[in-house]
Amino acid sequence: MYRFMLLACLWLSLGSAYGFPKPFYRLLGNVVDAESNPMPFAVVVLFSMKDSAMVKTEVCDESGHFVFEIEPNVQQAYYLNVSMVFYESYFSSPIELNAEQSQINLGTIKLKSSSNNLNEITIHGKKPFIERKSDRFVLNVESSILANGSSAFEMLEKAPGITINYLDAIVMKGKTGVVILIDGKQSPLAGTDLANYLKALPSNSLDRIEIISNPSAKYEAAGNAGIIDIRLKKDQRFGTNGSVSANYGQGIYPKAGIGLNLNHRTKYFNLFGSSNYSFRKGLNKLLLYREFFENGKSTGAYDQQNYLVFPFHYNTIRLGTDYYFPNGKTILGVVASGSINRFKPHGENNSNVENALHEKVSSFETSNRSSDLWPNYAFNFNAKHSFDSLGTELTLDIDYARFWNETEQNFLTKYYDLKKEPIKQDYYLYGDLNGILEIRSLKIDFNKSIFKHWKMEAGIKSSIVDADNDLAFYDKSNLLPVYDSTKSNHFLYQENINAAYLNYHYEKTKLSVQAGLRVEQTIAIGKQIVNENSFDREYTNLFPSFFVNYAVKPTYDMGFNISRRLDRPHYQQLNPFKFFLDPSTYKEGNPFLNPQYSWVLEWNHSILKNYNISVSYTNTKDNITEVIGPVEGQDRITVQTNENLLKFENISISGSTNINILKNWSSMINVSSWLGKYRGNFANTSLQDGNIVLNLSSNNSIKFEKDWSGEFSLSYQTPEVYGFMKLETMWGINLGIQKQFLNKKASIKLSATDLFWTNLPKANIQYRDYFERFVVKRETRVVSCSFNYRFGNTKIAGSRKRVSGAEDEKKRASSGQG
Repeated sequence: MYRFMLLACLWLSLGSAYGFPKPFYRLLGNVVDAESNPMPFAVVVLFSMKDSAMVKTEVCDESGHFVFEIEPNVQQAYYLNVSMVFYESYFSSPIELNAEQSQINLGTIKLKSSSNNLNEITIHGKKPFIERKSDRFVLNVESSILANGSSAFEMLEKAPGITINYLDAIVMKGKTGVVILIDGKQSPLAGTDLANYLKALPSNSLDRIEIISNPSAKYEAAGNAGIIDIRLKKDQRFGTNGSVSANYGQGIYPKAGIGLNLNHRTKYFNLFGSSNYSFRKGLNKLLLYREFFENGKSTGAYDQQNYLVFPFHYNTIRLGTDYYFPNGKTILGVVASGSINRFKPHGENNSNVENALHEKVSSFETSNRSSDLWPNYAFNFNAKHSFDSLGTELTLDIDYARFWNETEQNFLTKYYDLKKEPIKQDYYLYGDLNGILEIRSLKIDFNKSIFKHWKMEAGIKSSIVDADNDLAFYDKSNLLPVYDSTKSNHFLYQENINAAYLNYHYEKTKLSVQAGLRVEQTIAIGKQIVNENSFDREYTNLFPSFFVNYAVKPTYDMGFNISRRLDRPHYQQLNPFKFFLDPSTYKEGNPFLNPQYSWVLEWNHSILKNYNISVSYTNTKDNITEVIGPVEGQDRITVQTNENLLKFENISISGSTNINILKNWSSMINVSSWLGKYRGNFANTSLQDGNIVLNLSSNNSIKFEKDWSGEFSLSYQTPEVYGFMKLETMWGINLGIQKQFLNKKASIKLSATDLFWTNLPKANIQYRDYFERFVVKRETRVVSCSFNYRFGNTKIAGSRKRVSGAEDEKKRASSGQG
């Protein structure tokens, strides 16, 4: 496969160099407004002078440039029509192409304003909450009433094919290892840390969420399950504009937030910024029954209830500027962002101890009083230069990010007999946890249209990551604290990843082909100071990808793609620290995890541009799987950690459609089904298990009179096998209503999520010498009210997309921030 892809890329390169495609005629130009500002996304249509038949349509790029490439079959005359909302249409004089003049530059076309009061015009169009595009699902967060007052984490729970398991891990069509990007930048958090970060990130700061099941070679090789890109709000309309928002929600505990977004755009500068504050008090009630065995016979059990409350105070700020050079070809930008997440989890754990006959013989109670501070900041410098109007572009991104945490843990455990009398000394465990993570990266991308229908993409990237996590635990049961070396650790980690990719695109009327190859070199060094364990790894891998789409007929498109993917362990998964629930239960990283490798195949169909069907197959080796089980050599101690299972296979089929049930009632329906099969070994137990899972979701929008609208959604998922775990059925119903006023610049939304409090994880875990059953009650049922007001200039200009060079590293760091 590697040799085939290398030869294919080489063949395409040589073909481009020697020019095997036929020559073609070219029309090019650029569109500006009356003040000579570029007009991105202006629509340019080419017509035949002979019969006014439409020949071709193009859309201007960010610099206002457009180009037409025309088959030289017949020498004839043409004319152009240029249109843009709020501007008068432009019609050109006749244009003649012939062998002597195969390329014509029409120069600058100026559009005249169709109104002297553009600032007073308001755009009434609204995107659907869920859009199905050729390669991804898009959740337009601002379009959803149900998004009101919620978090990014809660929005992901509403996404088609996405589930959140009992560990707060994100699962896409039965596959873990989903890559989370924030504005195209991969966050360095993982696991619980990522879940807590997303729970604190308010939905009013989000623009959209993009779900990509099988990315091309241009993306990082990570993510066998796919990529979820969370895009924050930004605005590039000319003049000054922005929005303010506020929300309040009530479940068992209150939630509230307030946000401000501002943007000022001139001819050469764009200044933007946002600030958000959210307070969210939530709960995690864990009902847990654990039984231990020896030679098939029960030796005793724990019947436990753990009630954890965690209030988040989350502040974030983002500032940036872009400078547009007068030549219209170069853009420089700087973005700075930072956030502080403060939370003080406090919980009570009550455990009844049972003997082999399931009789209660004693109990213990653990109180948790902890304090966490998780700040971070990041800087991005970006540059883009357009060499011509044919799409030849060079982009540069330089990134620096720093994450750190200061955590203090206090666990006090009391032991009682059946009469509630103390039976041994109280155990007081104190933890002082400090961690620092620094990321530096450089990324360069180059795009070029080579010949007619051909486009090349190439790029390089290098990143350096340093992590220093120091965990000290002390036994403070007596007057003097005693350092506990069995629980303490100091873990140092260094990582350098170097990557390069090459992509070729071929696109004609009915056929689109893309072939790519990515190479990544990884150098990783890890060292545990306390026990002096260490590892030193270096490996280089090739990641080919191939995509083809064909319009069989106007009502039916078909596509196929295949790619090889890599998932490296998140930094938190490698971190060997222990995080305790009580003296019998803790979570621990595994510094000796290996990366997992996957082949992903997809076969996609689009019927009548509205019915989408996708069939996929994934084969993963050394699958990184979250497991909970007994600790070997310790009596009745349970650990939650990650292990490399031997193999994981996933076959899935999914379908989506948008239908109009009534005149003002539209429904997006998504159906997914998958079979995931695991093979591996853990806790002296061999695993070879899997099952067929069905996931259904429907998001419905209803328009009423006088600017009222409503929304309701339903979700349902059948039982699922995840590793050694068997999860039970989950379902939920959400409702919302909205009123717009002040010429649709302001809105009030009221919503209720998970009305019957049923969208909760329940599962059984079975090993040779261990059984566990649990129910996790999260605060999924919340009633919320929010207010949003948009102000300033509403004249449209295209927004500039920024994708920094630290996507993969930031995701691996943020797969865990809480």
